[in-house]
This record gives sequence, C-alpha cells and structure tokens, in this order.
Amino acid sequence: MTPATSTIATAVQQIVQHPQHSRLFKLLYALQQNQWPPQAPSWTVSDVQQAVIQILERLKTPTLLGQRLTAIVNSLNKAQDYQILSAALLQILVPLYSPSPTATLTIEAPTFSTADLYDLRLEVTRYCTPLHMKLLVAALLTSKPVHAQGLERFTLIALLQRLTRRYGDLEILQTQMAAALARLPHDPLYASAGDRLIKLLSTLYQRYQQSPAPEATLGSTPPDPSEAEEELTCQLFPQGQYREGLSCW
Repeated sequence: MTPATSTIATAVQQIVQHPQHSRLFKLLYALQQNQWPPQAPSWTVSDVQQAVIQILERLKTPTLLGQRLTAIVNSLNKAQDYQILSAALLQILVPLYSPSPTATLTIEAPTFSTADLYDLRLEVTRYCTPLHMKLLVAALLTSKPVHAQGLERFTLIALLQRLTRRYGDLEILQTQMAAALARLPHDPLYASAGDRLIKLLSTLYQRYQQSPAPEATLGSTPPDPSEAEEELTCQLFPQGQYREGLSCW
C-alpha cells in the first residue's frame, strides 16, 4: 500500500533540500529506470515525488530497496562517494514502508536468554574479531559515527542484546545493515560479518517463533525495558584512533 501523500511529500522535501540533492536524484533515477544517468536529471518536486512512488511500487519491501541500492552503488566507479548518500536515502525512504515513520524499528522482538546471547556472541565472532563485530553492531544501533575507543564500556553481549531487542523485523535490520556498512571503514570483513549476523538471527528468530520463549537464565539480571529504545549517542563514540589491540570481551 502506498503511504499517505503527506508522508511522501515530507520525504521528497528532505531529498530536494539535501545539500547533495543532485546525487540523490541520480540514485533515484537509477532505482526508477534501472540505469545510471549520465548527469543529474533536472527534476521538479513533482518529478521526485513521482519517482519515489514508482520506486515504492516496484521495490515492495525495505529489503529489496536496500539490496537494489547497494547493487547500484557497488557498480559505480566512485562507489565510496555514494555510500554515505545511499545511507541517507535509505533513512528517508525506509519509513515510507511503515504505516507510520515511528513504527519502523519498534516491532516486538523475541527476548533471548543469556545462554542464547552467549552462543550468538561465539558464532558471530568465529570468522571476525570481537572488535569488528562490536563496531558493526554499534553502527546498527546509532546513526552517529562509531569508534573503538567509545565502545570500551560495552561488552559485545550487551550490544547484541540491545540489537535483538530493537529489531524484531529482520527485513528492517537487513536494510539498516546497508546503511551501517556505509558508515564503517571499507573492509570486506564487515560485510561478511553482517551476512553471518543476519543468518544467525534468522535461525534464532525462527526457533523462537516455533516455541515459547525460554525463562530467563537463573541469576541473570532482568533486562531494562528502557534500553530497547535507547540509542547510543555520539557522546559514547568520541573521535579517536582505531586501536587494533583493544579487548572487546
């Protein structure tokens, strides 16, 4: 179902008023026409709105939108120049798939036991360092820049717990993954870690949907409901140097 005209109009204004709207127009054109334009289209506000509507009708889920946009950006000679813009466009368009913009990340997720979280930590770090995974998960929890120094106070399990409680819809998480990867250093390890995280969570979610959620592990601290909506802020990620030797467990 196409979202309300007023909601689309708000998204269109965000695109048109963006400092690099010409490049956003190119991305929209590529999504709409399945080809990269030789130059930015000379679109009016009405043209942009029509393009957005057609894109929403063609790419019917956030996952399809994210996958198509990622494929477009990866095919460009100047891919790195468009990664941040791609993330910005996703942040504008993804809420249009929800009945209301605020509902995008509030779908109820299963509550995993402490044992499940420990197992998840073990599996997600099997082929990457805990530091890589912490940076990736942190990027999924905030739109602010993330740095290793600012993550010293967080364990990987705590970050995974916040992640699983925030994202009840794996399609939304997969779309946000594309935006998170665009904000991290260009390293194939992050992309492979993201794919592994999605696959592991998919298996876990299916298991919880088929059976009642287990009781909390004896002696574990009950989760604070307020943390589910808490976004990691820029104060937690001060500018600092990436430190390879940082302990993350």
